[in-house]
Amino acid sequence: CIRAVKELYEKQSDRALLISSTGTGKTYASAFTLRELKPKKALFLVHREQIAKQSMRSYQNVFGSSRTYALLSGNSKELEEIKAADFVFSTMQMMAKPEICQQFAPREYDIIVIDEVHHVGAPSYQKIMEYFKPRFWLGMTASPDTNQYDIYAIFHHKIAYEIRLQQALEEDLL
Repeated sequence: CIRAVKELYEKQSDRALLISSTGTGKTYASAFTLRELKPKKALFLVHREQIAKQSMRSYQNVFGSSRTYALLSGNSKELEEIKAADFVFSTMQMMAKPEICQQFAPREYDIIVIDEVHHVGAPSYQKIMEYFKPRFWLGMTASPDTNQYDIYAIFHHKIAYEIRLQQALEEDLL
């Protein structure tokens, strides 16, 4: 996964999909990938605050104190602290609000990771994707075909890595 995303990134692609069954470590895979890509700033978008907190802990396990972290959610809105952080973990509901989103420059983040990217066709996600202009988008999901959105097209059919449930079971990853 890391090698494939890095290859796409180095070939100047601006996005990639990671399709991986639940429990196979998508968040850690994204953290290790970002460790290789070395972005100055990254945004990690999720749909629930609990997942943002868990993801932030995973990134802290990988990066330790070499980076600064902040949470942006309905309960955590200290914008000056958030804007200063290297890695921001945000609920998409907060970031989709124009009064929040526009506090950040369109090129604020080098990389934006979207968890549960099968929802990315929704208007709230589209607002975020239209506003931000990162160097790279990394979309992650276990279920790419569950919504009416064509995430393959949105991500230019760039599948960096895919491991479905059957393969994950066969490889004792679950």
